[in-house]
Amino acid sequence: MQQSIRHLRNESWGCCPSAIITSELYDGEVYDMREEQSDWTTADPSGEVFPVKVLSPPSSALIATDATPVRVTEMVKPTQVLIASVCLPKDHKLSVVHAEVLDADGDVVTRTLRHAKCIDTVISSGEPLTMWQPKFTFHGFRYAQLEGWPGIPSVDDFTALVIHTDMKRRGWFSCSDPLVNKLHENVVWSMRGNFLSVPTDCSQRDERLGWTGDIQDLSAEQLATPHGIPGLVVPDAVPAERSRMPQALWHDAAILTPWDLYVVSGDTDILKRQYHSMTTWIDKAIRRGPDGLWDPQVWQLGDWLDPNAPPDDAGYGRTDGLLVADAYLVQITRTMASICAILDLPEKATMYEHATARLKAAFQHKYITPYGNLASNTQTAVSLALLFSLFPDDGQAQENAQRSLGGLARASKFRIGTGFAGTAAICHALSGNDRNLQLAYRMLLERHCPSWLYPVTMGATTIWERWDSMMPDGRVNPGEMTSFNHYALGGVARWLHDTVGGVSTTDGWRTVLVSPKPGGSIDHAEITFEGPYGLVKSRWSIVYDTFTLELTIPPNAKAEVVLPRAKDILFLGSGEYTFSCPYHAEPWPPKLTQESWMPVKICDCCV
Repeated sequence: MQQSIRHLRNESWGCCPSAIITSELYDGEVYDMREEQSDWTTADPSGEVFPVKVLSPPSSALIATDATPVRVTEMVKPTQVLIASVCLPKDHKLSVVHAEVLDADGDVVTRTLRHAKCIDTVISSGEPLTMWQPKFTFHGFRYAQLEGWPGIPSVDDFTALVIHTDMKRRGWFSCSDPLVNKLHENVVWSMRGNFLSVPTDCSQRDERLGWTGDIQDLSAEQLATPHGIPGLVVPDAVPAERSRMPQALWHDAAILTPWDLYVVSGDTDILKRQYHSMTTWIDKAIRRGPDGLWDPQVWQLGDWLDPNAPPDDAGYGRTDGLLVADAYLVQITRTMASICAILDLPEKATMYEHATARLKAAFQHKYITPYGNLASNTQTAVSLALLFSLFPDDGQAQENAQRSLGGLARASKFRIGTGFAGTAAICHALSGNDRNLQLAYRMLLERHCPSWLYPVTMGATTIWERWDSMMPDGRVNPGEMTSFNHYALGGVARWLHDTVGGVSTTDGWRTVLVSPKPGGSIDHAEITFEGPYGLVKSRWSIVYDTFTLELTIPPNAKAEVVLPRAKDILFLGSGEYTFSCPYHAEPWPPKLTQESWMPVKICDCCV
């Protein structure tokens, strides 16, 4: 027997006061237990009922989201959200202040939150407080300061609820170096802490916006503007009165993010759906100079948060921001040619191929000497130029550029010198040449500031916004932009997967590319990936002078395997395989300089 339920939309409805007085993402929640009314959802509540006002139905169409919902995915003890029972005197106020770090005196640091309060407050009614948690806010934090707690709190009184978009984790990485494993774990935690419906840049301060430069994630509807310039954040929450200025890298996400999604999924519908937004950005919105490259009058964010940028000026780094913009322009044009070929648009593909050749020639004329030196000779500039194939094709220029990048790595004492633009590129650029592979590992394993492992040695559990968000002496960086959960500088994780682990794809995992490149002091690594065809697993180890690879390829997939220093490709079907070959490691650690008449202090990072 079917039963129909009829919902009336008229003044017969009533409303009651809520115990949630305020609740806001940045400031937190105030919950007044004195206003609780347990039977407010019944037809005859015991408390006072107030009349309602009937509003007109919304004029816009309501569209259900196809995004995965945000859920509690883990419970961690001990820390913040109250789920224990505690009796407080009536009218007593209990507050929980959330923070990421403690200062040298052991006090919570709230300056980095800027204007966000990040405080949850409960006002007691005198009744037991049981299983309470805030309803309409979230906090990114490691520490909680209790104000007004009766007596001495116990770790059993608190549990932190980990919430994020309920994504299925697909990839795992581990190796013989525990600090590198912790670095990878920190990248994963930063993603979990920031993927809440949209990929936010940080999870704690008065921002929490979907910056496209951080994730290169953009939806097509953000380009529905007269000028075709997307928002720097998605959804576009920047005040409308601000001028809309096109930006390389950040707005290039309109092309690069759908492309990345296609590469790992093989889904051409992604490219079809986003094609209009891609062409709108590249053909109409980019402000160009006479040579077809970026207009030099447009200020660029560039290699944002380069470690050499001062605390009060995050964009003032070593690398020319215009060079970064022009490098990305050549790359997105080349990417558009590939996209058009995949979508069977041959005339468009040819157009973008010719445009790529013209822009590459203009870039070379503007920035590259005949010898192969760049006008902005920095880690970021050389890495991008190598990774984007911007040097002349004669081979000599690339060779000189690789030598230059290796020199820059040594000159920096193997410390990182890149910001948002160059960090994900430098290890790939170095390891693209066998001569520099050990230098890439040496930079990975460096522990002094700035480096990937420096925050790990300082107790970090997530990726920091700045390489020195916390100074070596325990002081917090004085810069306004100082977050301790900001995944952008964790871009090295891709290199850990596709170079150290040696597993990648270019066709949505129909073909598994296996090409591990061992180096440094790491003597084994393992990659596990839950792909669309099933489990991909690769584990390599070096024992004495023998390299061994154990490989699992799922049904209906195939693999192309290149063993270390081999030239031949092994073509495999699904199944389980084991390979061994002789392996002789390069000298380790690499020298700081080739020759020097000055005494050089030996770093103990890799001794």
